Amino acid sequence: MADQPRSKTIKDNPIGEGLDAFRASFNSICEAAYLPCTADVVEQLGQEDLQKLVLAFLSAAQNLPAARLLPATTRRGTLRSDLLRLELSLDSDNFDLNLDRIKPPLKAALANDLNDALVWDRVYDAVTESTPPPRPIPIASSIQQTPWLRNTSSFVNPSEHRKYVDNVLKEELGPMYVGLRDFHKTYFGDVPNLETASKTFFEECLEDGSNPLFDNGWSGWPEEAKQDDVLSWFADFTEKLAAFAESYNSAPAYKRRPLAKPDEPIAGSVGKRKMDIGFVDDPGAGKNSRCDWTQILVPGELKSNPSADIPSDARLDLGRYAREVLAAQDTRRFVLGFTLCGSLMRIWVFDRLGGIASEQFDINKDGLRFVSTILGFSG
Repeated sequence: MADQPRSKTIKDNPIGEGLDAFRASFNSICEAAYLPCTADVVEQLGQEDLQKLVLAFLSAAQNLPAARLLPATTRRGTLRSDLLRLELSLDSDNFDLNLDRIKPPLKAALANDLNDALVWDRVYDAVTESTPPPRPIPIASSIQQTPWLRNTSSFVNPSEHRKYVDNVLKEELGPMYVGLRDFHKTYFGDVPNLETASKTFFEECLEDGSNPLFDNGWSGWPEEAKQDDVLSWFADFTEKLAAFAESYNSAPAYKRRPLAKPDEPIAGSVGKRKMDIGFVDDPGAGKNSRCDWTQILVPGELKSNPSADIPSDARLDLGRYAREVLAAQDTRRFVLGFTLCGSLMRIWVFDRLGGIASEQFDINKDGLRFVSTILGFSG
């Protein structure tokens, strides 16, 4: 009985042509090596070719509809999160072992008669071996929001117990993996017209007469990146972007708005917790709007110093926000967020097991990516 929802999800969301790109990559590798394009050839591939094939499979599998709906091995989050962790494990010291674990799903996915159930069974086997067992959850917990006897919600005044809060939060968040490949594509790839809209807006920024919005960096960007100055610039930029998005779409799909609350606690938590900036589900939100943690969709953390992008600084602050969102919105599977340290941005995803992040990029050097990111958050 327990497997019925899983089997129904697989049946209702067939793989179809979702692995065609992976299969094409396999055929290309086999042809270059003068090998027959059969599933068993996986065992004959060299390490470099096998790694390419594994990455192609994981990238394709993460974007399959079923991966977004099937539960993770720990029943917290989705199978897509497990696939991201498996991809990350390829960079570990157990490289060869991790590749061996992924061979069975590769073979299943390359079979002439594709069996969806078999593919997902082999995927589950692979991610189960590469995912550490969950820490025990206290039996007394009725919500089971987070598997810790202590958690950050128990601290009423974090400013008085900062070092204790940090220690508990590090336990609560677990390992935080940074610099994942294809992060932007994975999380924003399904946003309709995102790539086209981003390019259109960015081209307008480059061609805005004698005073372009972007010219070797964003116009008006505060050099010292002080919080108030960045908040003002960010709010102005996102409003311009929101106006463009509404004009770009005949039926506006961008209903989220940025909200800056660096000096005002957000309602809905035991402690008085503040958040620098974020996106809320209120299209009419302004700088004086009031909100609580049930409305926060995308939290953000700002730091003036680029070197603040370290585990003990911006990442922990953002983790606090993510924890509040997950506690206030118990149906949320994960929380997207961002850190902006100086002009260096990083995109984060937190679920109830920990956090993963994109590689760092400079918004004044990669303006198009910044536009695409903010539109992705707004969509």
